[in-house]
Amino acid sequence: MRRTTVTVLAALAVFSAACTGGGGGKSDDGKARPADGSVVSGAPVGAPASPGSPAAPAAALTVTPADGAKLTLGQPVTVAVTGGRIGGVTVTADDGSAVPGETAQDGSQWHSTAALHVGTTYSVVATATNATGQETRQTSKFSTPAADKKLTWQVNVSNGHQYGVGMPISVTFDQPVTDRAAVERALTVTTEPKVEGSWSWVKDRNLNDGQRIDFRPRDYWQPGTKVTVKAALNGVPTGGGRFGARDAEVSFTIARHLVATVDLKTHEMTVDDGKTPVKIPVTGGAPATPTWGGTMVVMDKDPHLLMDSRTVGFADAYHDYYDWAVHLTTSGTYLHENHRADTEAGHNNVTHGCVGLATDGTAQSFYNRVIPGDVVIVKNTTEKTVATGNGYGDWNPDWTAWQAGSALK
Repeated sequence: MRRTTVTVLAALAVFSAACTGGGGGKSDDGKARPADGSVVSGAPVGAPASPGSPAAPAAALTVTPADGAKLTLGQPVTVAVTGGRIGGVTVTADDGSAVPGETAQDGSQWHSTAALHVGTTYSVVATATNATGQETRQTSKFSTPAADKKLTWQVNVSNGHQYGVGMPISVTFDQPVTDRAAVERALTVTTEPKVEGSWSWVKDRNLNDGQRIDFRPRDYWQPGTKVTVKAALNGVPTGGGRFGARDAEVSFTIARHLVATVDLKTHEMTVDDGKTPVKIPVTGGAPATPTWGGTMVVMDKDPHLLMDSRTVGFADAYHDYYDWAVHLTTSGTYLHENHRADTEAGHNNVTHGCVGLATDGTAQSFYNRVIPGDVVIVKNTTEKTVATGNGYGDWNPDWTAWQAGSALK
């Protein structure tokens, strides 16, 4: 099959959507016009046929939906021809965007290959030729209804920003998606240079299953990589009678490389930016409240953050502001300044699960160095590996397991 996509102006004249051949007349431009309103060009009306052979009938085009109709959401546009081959089809939204499509190898039919936007008017221009090269051209308009039930969504990265080498692209939805394959097909990631990567459906700690899908490369991003994510979800059926109601495109860049490894046996954090590694004394979670293990990614950071132990199941253990807080998990793990680190860092693990840094400027210095997307690895802890959906634990599954989470595998 071959793909046909051409942009046309929305202000084309509107003719009947059915084309069946028949008698009469001429258009204003002198081309033969059958009774249904299609324009037929080639031999003029009344021209004699070639000696010894009858005149070939004009190709007849049928556009679905018909002129002036409404297309049911989730259904494709189709163009069929009898007595000829399709020459070209363009379907253009009222905002000028073109709908991609494919023509059958035998030239008998064309169909759209992308979801049509909700609440939109479209113009169709289709051409076909018969056996003698005579062309039939048909135009029509149709519309799509507004969605009764919409799926809203958001993406975790912002246009024009820079992120660390571990930042996944995470799309979350306000309702569970049941048609995961349809949604995943509408999400694309392009990079410069090219990168091997995959989408994977993730069970977010605070959401229902089917409300989050993440993309990550096979290995950490390379510094300087330019990334563009496109979510063409407008009009995509997501299950339960819901449809996406908007598209979006976001571009960002990968900044320098920075990976911080916290060893809770030696009570040290090694910060490696690809130059000279720096070792920083730390204190981690006490034996009764150990720090999550595995690979985490900086989600965000806050210079002055209120922490309340009641929100993480520790009763009235603490309720106070802490400075230079680097956010690592949804469950409340931070790397932050802690006055107990002034004496315990480098020696003992005494926190409620966070990683504490001294108040002598150590915490502030680390805070100033890191950005969202930087990697923090915790090893030699008695706690289990952080779950994939508890923050950005995307790097903990191996590549095979990560790919298995795709609905398109």
